[in-house]
Amino acid sequence: MTRRPAPETDRAPLSPGYAIPPPLFPATPVPRPPEPSAPAPAPVAVPPRHRRARGFDGAFVSGVLTLFSLASLLVAIAVVAV
Repeated sequence: MTRRPAPETDRAPLSPGYAIPPPLFPATPVPRPPEPSAPAPAPVAVPPRHRRARGFDGAFVSGVLTLFSLASLLVAIAVVAV
C-alpha cells in the first residue's frame, strides 16, 4: 500500500532563513573549441644547425679556480710553517 502525498495546503511555509541566496556573479559561459576548418599543413624539416666550438662551462672554470685557491692556501701554510 502506498501513501498519498499530502495536499499543498498541509505544508508549512518555508522560513526565509533557509532560502538559497542568489549568486553574486552571473555564471561565465563555457567557451566552445573552434571547429577545425582545414587540416594543418605538414611540418617543414628544419635544416640542422652547425655546431660551434663550445668554450669551457662556467661550473668547470669555477671548480678550477677553487682548486687553485686551495693549492695556494696549502702552499702559504707550508711556507709559514717552515
